[in-house]
Amino acid sequence: MLKLSFKSLDDLTPVWVEAEVLKINSLLNTKYRSMLLNERFVVESGYDAQQIQLKVTLERIDGTVYYPIELLHIREDEGAHNQTNVTADELASLMLDYIDVYWQEYLSDGRDVFVPLAWDKHTCEGVEFYIRGFVRNRSLEQQADELFRKHGNGEHDIEPISDEL
Repeated sequence: MLKLSFKSLDDLTPVWVEAEVLKINSLLNTKYRSMLLNERFVVESGYDAQQIQLKVTLERIDGTVYYPIELLHIREDEGAHNQTNVTADELASLMLDYIDVYWQEYLSDGRDVFVPLAWDKHTCEGVEFYIRGFVRNRSLEQQADELFRKHGNGEHDIEPISDEL
């Protein structure tokens, strides 16, 4: 099995044209407007021969805090599940619908329901895909980095935080 990895969007073919992405972003932001706290949704997607991936990020408008959720469908599994005729658009749309249900629960239920940090397998309508998410506070991370630059790490090796777990 392939090691699960969320690839750089620069290396992938976009699932949707820019106008469609703007429409999806607008629909999500409109749907959840009453629950957003100076936040917005940003959707990114891409695919290649190995995988179809989707990232739906809830980010604070000032960029300090963001919560990206990554969804990944491995295409090599398609033959075993009779999905060879399913397009990247259809699979990404299915994953978007699936994660939309999560966002509804997250935003309406106190924001204390989180997806796992490590890849977790999910199935929807017979399609298998993996999900992971992590809340990041860029402001606090920058402050911590500045403290380490100014005062050093002491006796400990401290590695920078990476989006790739």
